[in-house]
Amino acid sequence: MTRRGAALLLAAAGLALWGWRANWPELMGLGAGAVVLVIFALLATLRTPRGTVRPDQASVQVVRGQPAEVRLTVDLRGPHRWLRVVDGPVRAPLRSVRLPRSARRTTASLLMPVDTRERGQRALGPYSLVHGDPWGIVRRVVASADGGVLTVRPRSFRMRRSLTTAFREGESDAASRRTGDQHFHALRDYVLGDEPRSVHWRSSARAGKLVVRQQVSEASTGTTIVLDVDGSAYATSGRFSTNWDADRFEAAVEVAASLATSQLGRTEQVHLLTTARGARVTSASAGAAGSLLDALAVVRLLPPVDTAADELPAVVARTRAAHTIVVTSAPDLRTAGALRRLATVAPLTVVRVGAGATTAGLPGARVVDVPDAVSLGEL
Repeated sequence: MTRRGAALLLAAAGLALWGWRANWPELMGLGAGAVVLVIFALLATLRTPRGTVRPDQASVQVVRGQPAEVRLTVDLRGPHRWLRVVDGPVRAPLRSVRLPRSARRTTASLLMPVDTRERGQRALGPYSLVHGDPWGIVRRVVASADGGVLTVRPRSFRMRRSLTTAFREGESDAASRRTGDQHFHALRDYVLGDEPRSVHWRSSARAGKLVVRQQVSEASTGTTIVLDVDGSAYATSGRFSTNWDADRFEAAVEVAASLATSQLGRTEQVHLLTTARGARVTSASAGAAGSLLDALAVVRLLPPVDTAADELPAVVARTRAAHTIVVTSAPDLRTAGALRRLATVAPLTVVRVGAGATTAGLPGARVVDVPDAVSLGEL
């Protein structure tokens, strides 16, 4: 018997006793009726069925906002009346699904909906097969099982042709400034942060301004996408405080997902990393964007103390990518300085999501402003 059933029985007995002592037949009849209801529920659920419940898949992957369901298989033995499958704690379930009459056989299958409104990775279940009356007086757990893992990936959109052209121009216009195994390519104007040894002094004397050797690594290939997870880049100033704009960060994650899937159709390999301290690089080859989307599913905004934008130039140099794309909103001075140094490592494109006009300039980088991820999609 549940706590509700016990409380109802005590209240009904007290009500009937009060009505009998007060010579109030209506009150006594109400209490007696409640006692009869409790007794009926106990007798109707006296025989407890036996069975098992199990999910058909250990993990579920779905795009945020899309409907998804988990298929469960229920094996039953004994009475099938008043059976339901509960998702989550039995006392406070997330959702409950009754076994339909057509499914009440020895083996039954049913679909349990899952919540996909928020991106991330979380546990499914546990799932419990519960036997009890409709009034919640009696409740017995017949069987239970763990549910597995749910991964809600960010949405991705096809990029407009104009944006694709912009990134291609970024690869050709922004010069690679790697050091190491390189060969001479062309001359370009000096940008703050270039190494002095790359200055071509004879050409600078003729041009009357500093020019440097533009070099390209013969082994360079693919694209590196960097997602800025510094909360200060997505800050929204209120009247009395400064908060992080979670919706703007979610839009930045979707932009990074769209870029990752789009670039995999154009290059042989895409590398993904964040500005988190000690972040690891996730790489994927053409046609295998799942690992990148799984990595983006679990990224979170971090306080500035847990980020290390200064590590980006060294990490990006190790990927040996031919092009780097940084997705951010309004980077602070520390991150902007790291991006200027990053522009000396590989051709750099900075995608600013919902950034204001106060964002600091980024010399040496191609800047593309988009209001949100939906604007990437073809109209």
